[in-house]
Amino acid sequence: MLTYYQVLELPSTATSEDIKKAWHEQLQVWHPDRFTHAPGLQRKAEARTTLINQAYQTLNDPTARQRYDATTGSTASSPPVRPHTTASPTPPPRPTTSAAPQPPPPRSRNEQRGPHLPIMLSRKNQPKIAVPAIRILVDSREHMPYIFSGLSRIAGTTRQTLQGGDYAIAEAPDIFRVERKRAEELNTIFSNPSENRQRFMRELEPLLKIPHRFLVIEGALFQRLASGRLGQYHKNGLLDFLDALTARFGLQIIYAEHRDEAEERVANLATLHYAYYYAEQEGLGRYLADNDV
Repeated sequence: MLTYYQVLELPSTATSEDIKKAWHEQLQVWHPDRFTHAPGLQRKAEARTTLINQAYQTLNDPTARQRYDATTGSTASSPPVRPHTTASPTPPPRPTTSAAPQPPPPRSRNEQRGPHLPIMLSRKNQPKIAVPAIRILVDSREHMPYIFSGLSRIAGTTRQTLQGGDYAIAEAPDIFRVERKRAEELNTIFSNPSENRQRFMRELEPLLKIPHRFLVIEGALFQRLASGRLGQYHKNGLLDFLDALTARFGLQIIYAEHRDEAEERVANLATLHYAYYYAEQEGLGRYLADNDV
């Protein structure tokens, strides 16, 4: 019989924040809407979801948790148990090489990063032209937005409401757009097709008017999936969902392990797309150098 701690895959020393986070993650994995194609698995997921909610309600209430611990004799040594589908008496050990990559330490606002030199337009028998640094438009609803500090090709940011996406080029707002999602946000969207997913799809519709559109995913997307068949179902379904976004909306998907990497990718994509646009405006065609990109 699993304890509530094992249901949420937590030690008995877990904090209230740990419990809330684990509850949220387990609901993503076991949400019944993900198993409509397999009635047997859906019934199992419904029962598991009920148990997950019971565990959360009990452990998140200090009085109920104290009473539960006294009744079950839970100790700090109780290990969390992951669901698995094999008949082995103990769960398979987790691989130690798949730990989530740790983000780099916070950067100084003045630390220089990324390419340090401007993009140059080079044509035979013509003087080289430097592409000006650009400003990035940041949607006013974006939570904890990128500020692009230390990136010499970015002149700054401007907050305003964008009709689709989170980041655009101020000097050419109609050519380029980035929709940014953290990995946990995208997992939540995928796991709730009847509400979150439909809202997300509506948010992407305006991007169809933008010729160069990207979805930047920040963080390890598959790191916290359950093992066994259910985890594989979730991974396959999520990959199908991302491929469908590419097919339907023409999105190019960019994966970044952490925030700094994602921020630099957005900056680099924006500056390069503007460089090609600027070359065309200068009458030089859509390339940056003779016999090159």
